[in-house]
Amino acid sequence: MLVGSPRVFDRADDLMRPVMDGEVGMERKTSGESGLARALRIIEAFTSEQTTLTVAEIARRADLPVSTTYRLVGEMLSHGVLTKAEDGYVLGMRLWELATRGSKTVGLSRAARPYIEDLQHTFGQHAQLAVLEGTDVLYVDRRSAERGAVVNIIDVASRLPARLSSSGMVLAAYADYVTQRRILSSPVEQLTANTPIEPERLKLLWAEIRRQGFCRADGWMEDDVSSVASPVRDMSGVVAAVSLFLPNDGKAPRAAIPAVQMAAAGISRALGWRPSQHPR
Repeated sequence: MLVGSPRVFDRADDLMRPVMDGEVGMERKTSGESGLARALRIIEAFTSEQTTLTVAEIARRADLPVSTTYRLVGEMLSHGVLTKAEDGYVLGMRLWELATRGSKTVGLSRAARPYIEDLQHTFGQHAQLAVLEGTDVLYVDRRSAERGAVVNIIDVASRLPARLSSSGMVLAAYADYVTQRRILSSPVEQLTANTPIEPERLKLLWAEIRRQGFCRADGWMEDDVSSVASPVRDMSGVVAAVSLFLPNDGKAPRAAIPAVQMAAAGISRALGWRPSQHPR
């Protein structure tokens, strides 16, 4: 239930508003930030694993003084950006409402959904749509499989370093030079023996992706999981990537490549792209 008054806090730790050790120094450190920047840090404190947080937990995760957090949480409650829950606070529906009004991902997801659903239904595996956000790949839509599917690595609104996933590598392959340099210099953990981390290998893979029109990532994040991705275009160029997670058995990824490419082409046509606009 949304709390109407910004001064209503149920938990004892919220009412007490303790001054944490070092809070004065922290106040100085954040004093140059705008209110918007601090509010964004509070929003970013919530994750898919931690959807409910107390004021003290928000302050710690956002690296803000408790007193500042207390005040901002009250303001965000009054605007519906946060909502009071039984054990703390959750992100409010107002955020979803604002985010879906004019986001370019809304039209993209709408165009892609029938094709993603077809991939998921045909192969019985997780299918998803992703865009490039800085040096990360951001998953904006997904259709999950139930029985017999490989491990669920990501979800909607999840991020991964672009160089770790097939979708990210497709988007990086068609990115501009500056973005590619940033991706090459971004830190990344070698999750398996197959994870490509050497810059020269990444450059070769990007060239191969541009030549073939797809990326196949066998065991990059999990030894027993493979993924296949292909670029989605609109009239401006590559704007997204559609991908499918599969068992890393050699046969399944190879069989899925044409279907993933056809799905990407279908989404691209729905977005107004025509092959003559970008000849091979």
